[in-house]
Amino acid sequence: MTNEIVAFLDERKQTKLKKPGGKSVEEIESDFQIANWVASAARRAGQLSMVSHPGKFSHPDAKITPVLYVGQRVPDGYVRSGNVAAPHDVLGNAAALDVYAFLSIVLSDERSVLDHLESNSAVLRGMLGVEQDVFDQWRQGLLEIKSSDIVQKTDGGVKQVYFPVGDDYHLLSVLTPSGLVTENRNRIRDMKFSEEAKAAREARKKGEASETGLDDLFGLLTVRYGGTQPQNISKLNSNNAGEAWLLPSLPPTLARDHVRIPKRDFFETLRWDDQLKFIYTALHRIFRSDYTNINIRKARQQWFESIFEWVFCRAVVLQQLDPGWSDHESVRLPIAQKLWLDSGRLDQREDHDDWQQEIAESFSKWTVVTYRKLRKNLGDAAVLGQTEETAFAEELKAYARQMPEDIL
Repeated sequence: MTNEIVAFLDERKQTKLKKPGGKSVEEIESDFQIANWVASAARRAGQLSMVSHPGKFSHPDAKITPVLYVGQRVPDGYVRSGNVAAPHDVLGNAAALDVYAFLSIVLSDERSVLDHLESNSAVLRGMLGVEQDVFDQWRQGLLEIKSSDIVQKTDGGVKQVYFPVGDDYHLLSVLTPSGLVTENRNRIRDMKFSEEAKAAREARKKGEASETGLDDLFGLLTVRYGGTQPQNISKLNSNNAGEAWLLPSLPPTLARDHVRIPKRDFFETLRWDDQLKFIYTALHRIFRSDYTNINIRKARQQWFESIFEWVFCRAVVLQQLDPGWSDHESVRLPIAQKLWLDSGRLDQREDHDDWQQEIAESFSKWTVVTYRKLRKNLGDAAVLGQTEETAFAEELKAYARQMPEDIL
């Protein structure tokens, strides 16, 4: 059976043998024997403090009582200590951090050395190969990493707030949950830079589908702790190179949408955006494929529908304006477009049987014209020949003839 503790010490011993620092091989071999090394670690553990909320994030010189909060998981919907699986942090003498690394070793039962010490595990004692009295002595020394002063104290360098309690108040010290900060950073890093995210981002560039999809966060702020010495703040801060990412916690910036009223032709006022460019790019690739393949023909029709939905969404904006807006003398739209876009003309639609067909034909013409304009900027330099473009127009007209019932 693998002894994870032996493997841990052997790895550190091999590193030390490469840079002995004036020690002989015999001395190094002796230092890394289980009995000698663990006894030394037990004496040094008190130089470290395991914490959940370090005070040095507020000020590097702040000295407060170590705070180690272990919260219970409660389905209350809050992102807080206890509801998120996050690592604890450690403060103290950097030369003693090997003790923390030892306590963090995960054994074959998926429990850490620290967990075994807290439960007075016979399994751990067996792995260390010592009698109970020696194990108890080591255990007491190693658990000093979790000890705390009886008297709680804060520091003037820690941010403080007045919190009302009835007619009085508490003065609270605001501390940073470094474990949550680290977990937040890890999740954002995975979202942005994991192999799956890279593959999804590349697929988006190529206009291809992605099985995983792509999530992203914008407006992040990088805050740095500790300057060139992040290890002076905490172990987790050092692991994170002194950086944390803050999510924007601001009210949204709202601006009144300016609706552009069409004067002569609704379709002429449409301006393409990234979504429309994406649709036409996909359609363009299909045009360069086998024109007679039935699956490709179905795919083209799906993109026709996407273009129509894009247009329809912009028509809905006008339909939601005050009824009668098309009566203004400056508006000289075709009657079919007025009937479609002005909700004040709903009762006039029954007097014009062919207005929907006119809209469908206008849509067909606009789609072809827009394609001609956009294709110069599309992925490949290929241009449809006259025969292919005519076929495209005819196919689009056939689709448009089926549209009237969808034009409301």
